[in-house]
Amino acid sequence: MHAFRRLIQQRIDERGEKSADVARRAGLSKQTLHSILTDDRPSIREMPSRKTVQGLASALQLPADQLLIAAAEAYGVPVSSPVFVPTVVDVPDSELARELMRRALVRQSATPDRSAPLDLADIDGESLLAIVQLRRTLLDQAMTEAAERPGLARTLEHLAQVVAVALDQAAKNED
Repeated sequence: MHAFRRLIQQRIDERGEKSADVARRAGLSKQTLHSILTDDRPSIREMPSRKTVQGLASALQLPADQLLIAAAEAYGVPVSSPVFVPTVVDVPDSELARELMRRALVRQSATPDRSAPLDLADIDGESLLAIVQLRRTLLDQAMTEAAERPGLARTLEHLAQVVAVALDQAAKNED
């Protein structure tokens, strides 16, 4: 039995549910779920669709990532070792500030409208918190540098403003 089937069957059994009810809540046909639950092969030939994974994750109250990992394992992708997926939290402030400045300069040269924000629409919550912290760090550093290096202080303040505009825009998009 492959890992994808095993995880789904285990969750259905834990919850004491009928597969027909799970299929309905997942937005899948009974035949689709039946095919998954009766597949005795040690691996799958193709990855399940995004709709299938998301539907099953919702119906079984499992993280979609957990189902994707099980599907990947069943497909033959080695998943036994941890996979590191970097977020903004993993990037040093200096590199993040440098990249934000580079993007701000590119945007500024591409469009004369200086109010165009960076796009943070698809960023996850943990990374968004790291960006908020980066803005605070930029402002603190600008205050520290103001007397001795006013040019650097202005650049840091500008970066903090770019980040603030992007955060405001991301918040508006959430509403």
